[in-house]
Amino acid sequence: MKANIHKTTLVLLLTLLLVGRVGHSQGSDFQFVGTKTQVTFGFRLVNNLILVPVVLNDSLPMQFILDTGLRSTLLIVESDSIQNSANCRPVKIAGLGNAGEATACALNDIRLCLPGIVGNGLNIIALNNEFLDLESHLGYPVQGILGYDFFSSFIVKIDYVNAKITVYKPEVFRQPAKYEKLPLKIENGRPFVKAAVCQLPGIRTDGSFLIDTGASHSLLLEPSEQRGIQLPMKTIPTVIGWGLSGQIDGLLGRIHRLEMGSFSFNNALASFADFLQSPSPALPDRIGSIGGEILSRFTVILDYQNETIFLRKNFQYKRLFNHNMSGLDVVVEKGSAHTFRVVHVMDHSPASEAGIMVGDQIVALNRKGSGQLSLEEIQGIFRSGSYEPIQLVILRNNQFYSFSIILRKLI
Repeated sequence: MKANIHKTTLVLLLTLLLVGRVGHSQGSDFQFVGTKTQVTFGFRLVNNLILVPVVLNDSLPMQFILDTGLRSTLLIVESDSIQNSANCRPVKIAGLGNAGEATACALNDIRLCLPGIVGNGLNIIALNNEFLDLESHLGYPVQGILGYDFFSSFIVKIDYVNAKITVYKPEVFRQPAKYEKLPLKIENGRPFVKAAVCQLPGIRTDGSFLIDTGASHSLLLEPSEQRGIQLPMKTIPTVIGWGLSGQIDGLLGRIHRLEMGSFSFNNALASFADFLQSPSPALPDRIGSIGGEILSRFTVILDYQNETIFLRKNFQYKRLFNHNMSGLDVVVEKGSAHTFRVVHVMDHSPASEAGIMVGDQIVALNRKGSGQLSLEEIQGIFRSGSYEPIQLVILRNNQFYSFSIILRKLI
């Protein structure tokens, strides 16, 4: 059996798409524990991604990303030992383009528990973390990703401001006041909403967009003359992500406006990449995806059974669309929460002009040692919108170097 898996890290984004379902047996959905009809629990918001507490087979506490863009539930394992399990059915995972393949395991009869919720008899994919190293890009341990199985079992409310998930039994849910209701189309286990991109004043392209809680970008567009999506006049090269094939390159630009229902966003950042995907016959107008940088400006309620999304603005609605103004992409090294390594330097950026190089280790930032920093804090400083100089101490070839760089808008 072969599945396609696309892992993308849009500068400050991780999105994973698994196309193709691995068997879904009768009665293998998530359910409430006992007689509950709704449950509320907290989550950790990291770069617009939702990390929820999960217990695997009643023994292993873990953190999973909650991802509407994922068709099957994914478990990320430390070694290949799971492939020797009697419960393992080998599957082939294909990357983007000519990325080659990796072998993963289809596991059945898995039990996953969240606060007040249990999923029995689940079928999931287990993949070695050398192919999907989320912790390096997020700075927090991530052992899996929850997708369609979870969202299709309940009505799910995501309160980004208070970092709370509320899960409802569909028959007791009542439409809330002051929310805007928009239709969804669930296609291959993923939710799509109608929206419009105005790349220039007066030039509007309507289409279907994936609602992707597993991506922290604002907007991802797939350039297509046929679908009316063109590159902006000004773009900058950027690393779209890392997948089975290694680094994936793309472009970053701005659009005039995004319109979704009565909501609109001006001067929004958009990433552009050709993922070699043909439009689905059921969604010939698909032109991109909407990620956490936009979704986090709302309280979001997803109702897969009735193919509906409810949106209500929160106080973050009007925040500016800032980007990484340093030109540096940084990851956490495996096995160390505070070893920060430069993996990409954008040409003609403040970092490249200062002489910072791929492979450099950040040991201090603005007079704070790396032991006092988190990856999330470093990334926040790089896209803070501040034009003040930032001070970096770099370790390179066992020697320390000091750099002062002034952040500036690159797009």
